[in-house]
Amino acid sequence: MPANTPISHANVRSQLYYVAHAAAPCPSCGHPTRVLALAVPPAHETLDVDIEDFDIEAESDPGDRGGADSWQRADANAFLFYVLRLPDDVRHRMQQLSPNYRLAQSAAHPSLHWANHCERCGAQLDDHDLHCEPDGGFMPSSPAAAADIHLLQISEPFLADAAGYAVEPEFFGFMRRS
Repeated sequence: MPANTPISHANVRSQLYYVAHAAAPCPSCGHPTRVLALAVPPAHETLDVDIEDFDIEAESDPGDRGGADSWQRADANAFLFYVLRLPDDVRHRMQQLSPNYRLAQSAAHPSLHWANHCERCGAQLDDHDLHCEPDGGFMPSSPAAAADIHLLQISEPFLADAAGYAVEPEFFGFMRRS
């Protein structure tokens, strides 16, 4: 399932993906702002890394993660967060949809990752708050709240390196598809 633009150390891949659109309050100015997230459908794959067999020497070769890794099929929807790397085509699409989705660091996740920023004041919205807190932008607490999340299906191969992975988010089936 290679994507158009390869990236080193991808740990999620799929034949298609979703760009989720929602609104969330800015932690700095309090105004609602548009936020984006990436999601993958059932039949995506995740890389199962056997850390004991990881060869530090092999890390210099982007295509080699030590030889003991295996791709596992996941038959569930999933949101990705703390996304570290994206292929150019996905990155360009995300930035076209929102220039406020850009690389940043945070106290919660010091590695450079793709993050949402407030449309009004530019403050960063943390992925933990959006994906792990009840009523966060992508963690609705009811079917009605889930209906406010829009999923744009992109029918292209997808790769990503993500540190966060929320499998079968509650009320995913109530999110609007376009």
